[in-house]
Amino acid sequence: MARKIPPLNPLRSFEAAARHNSFARAAQELSVTPAAISRQVKLLEDYFGVEFFRREPSGISLTPEAMDYAKGLGKAFRQIASLTDEFRTRHTSSILTIRGYTTFLVKWLVPRLPDFQAAHPHIKVRLSGGSFAPAAGSGGQADIVIRYGGPHWPGHRALLLFRDELVPVCSPDLRARQCAGTAAADPAAIAGWPLLSLEARRQDWHDWFAQAGVPMPQQRLQSFEDMAVVLEFARRGLGVALVQRRYVEEELAASSLVAVSDVVLGRELGYYALARDEGAEKSKVDAFFAWLEMVVPDPEQAYQK
Repeated sequence: MARKIPPLNPLRSFEAAARHNSFARAAQELSVTPAAISRQVKLLEDYFGVEFFRREPSGISLTPEAMDYAKGLGKAFRQIASLTDEFRTRHTSSILTIRGYTTFLVKWLVPRLPDFQAAHPHIKVRLSGGSFAPAAGSGGQADIVIRYGGPHWPGHRALLLFRDELVPVCSPDLRARQCAGTAAADPAAIAGWPLLSLEARRQDWHDWFAQAGVPMPQQRLQSFEDMAVVLEFARRGLGVALVQRRYVEEELAASSLVAVSDVVLGRELGYYALARDEGAEKSKVDAFFAWLEMVVPDPEQAYQK
C-alpha cells in the first residue's frame, strides 16, 4: 500500500518555521520568501484541517498540538540528510579537502593515505598545503584543518595526532666528523655546530638547549621558510636540524639522517586534526576521523626509541 505522506515542500517549510519560530528565518534557510513559507504552511494546515501556528501581531507561535509533530519531522529530516550523505560517500565520488602544513602533509599524512583510500575508494582526498598556520575554522572550503597548538579547540571536533618530539639530526658524515666516531654528541659540543632552523620555530633550539642544561650559543641560527629546505641542508651535511621525529622516521631508518643526541624536546603542544562542529557529522569527515583513530590509537604514549 502507498504510504500517505503530505506534500514534502509544505513539510519542509513547516519544520523550518517551527524550528526557527519564524517565517522570515525559515525563508532565509530555504532561500524563498516569507510569503512562500506562509503559503506552504497554510497548505499543510488545510491538508490536516488544523492550525499549526497562531498568527499574532508580535509574530507566530507553535500550537501545542503541532509541537510533537514538528520535533518528529526535524528528526526525520536529519535522518534523511544523514542517510543521503552516507549513500553519497559510499556510492558516489565525494571529495574530502584537508588543509594543513606542507611538511605535515608530505612527511606524515601522504605516506599513510593509501590505506585510507583503499578502505574508502569513493572518497577522493584533496590536499591544500602551505608553510603558514591555517586558522581554525577559517580554512575556506576545507573539511578538515591540521593545526599545531594546545588541547583546546572550541567549536571543533579535535583529534590529537602526535605531540612535539623534536630531535637534532644531521648527515652521517657530519656526525662522524664532529663526534670522532661516537654515536652521540654532547649538547655543549652541538652548540658549536652549524644550527639549522625553520624561521617560524626559531625558539625550538632555545628550548632544546635549555632542556639539555646548556646555554644557547651566541651564533645566529641559519633559518629557512620551508622545512624541506632545512632537511635538505641537513642531508647535505651543512648543519644540524631540530625537527619533529615523526617527520624523519624514514630518513632515520635509512640512515640518510642520524640523530646526534639522546636529548628529545617534548612539549604538550601537538598536531591536531580539526573539523568544525557543524560539519563534523558528515560521513566523509566521520570516516576520516575513524581511520585516524586507528592510525594513531594512542598519541599520548611517549615515543619508544
